[in-house]
Amino acid sequence: MGFVLRILVFGLQAGAIYALVALGIALVYKATGILNFAQGELGTIAAFSAFFVLAGGLDAEASDSKLRLILATLVAVVVGAAFGVLVNTLVVRHVAGASPVTSLVATVGVALFLTAAQTLLFETRARNFPRYIDGGFRLPLANVNVPWHTIVILVVLAGVAASLAVFFRTPYGIALLATAEEPFAAELQGVPVALMRTIAWGGAGALGALGGLLGAGFFENLQPGLMTTTFLIPAFVGAVLGGIGSLVGSAVGGLIVGASVALANQLVRTFEVDVPGPPQIAVLVVLLGVLLFKPNGLLGDRV
Repeated sequence: MGFVLRILVFGLQAGAIYALVALGIALVYKATGILNFAQGELGTIAAFSAFFVLAGGLDAEASDSKLRLILATLVAVVVGAAFGVLVNTLVVRHVAGASPVTSLVATVGVALFLTAAQTLLFETRARNFPRYIDGGFRLPLANVNVPWHTIVILVVLAGVAASLAVFFRTPYGIALLATAEEPFAAELQGVPVALMRTIAWGGAGALGALGGLLGAGFFENLQPGLMTTTFLIPAFVGAVLGGIGSLVGSAVGGLIVGASVALANQLVRTFEVDVPGPPQIAVLVVLLGVLLFKPNGLLGDRV
């Protein structure tokens, strides 16, 4: 029982962040058919903007004031959404007619550019980043501490999922689905396809910002490339596992990948096996499994 609870706790800690990043990937893919490998850095750059608000500069320490952290969150979400719109306007729109590989490489280029810009502006050192709620509580059966930050992550994920469910029942959400299904027919019906795609990229940037803030809080530090190097590939695998065109599936897939990573870590610790990189191996096994047995994902035919 304790073994299972530990996997559940540790899996949810990272899996919910994977799910947030995967939702951003799925949202862009659903609206534009583009695999967005810049999603991680949309989150990192937004987290750095939050750090700037918290610290009042690049070389100061981040304040642990909860009021300032709330303000920094609002700034980060706006910055993330703005960068998402900029990526779409300055890069993606110009390769819209190209092959999927070209579009994918373009987003990889954006990720590399943003990482390099962060390195130049903020240097490669890690900076302390506060959590929304410090401390935690102990699960007696599992003999493990559950950080309150994990609960915050789960609440944010639940809020985002509920908000997206409501959004896709509004006229704008229906128009976005129509754009994703058949853009030419949607445009004939008066749907502003370009605007819908811009909204999708802005939404993905906002989701990236939330993931970046929670991911930095997860490690309690922030450094250039954090979200891409740590969370992007597991989130991408989660999106593929759930069905990359399905928002529900991507969220579920992110949680499953988180549980798989936690299981791998726990097995290595329990049996004292010297295996290098168990989280990376777990992510690879999940990816191979879905490609071999369920290439369309678990919920690939659903919203």
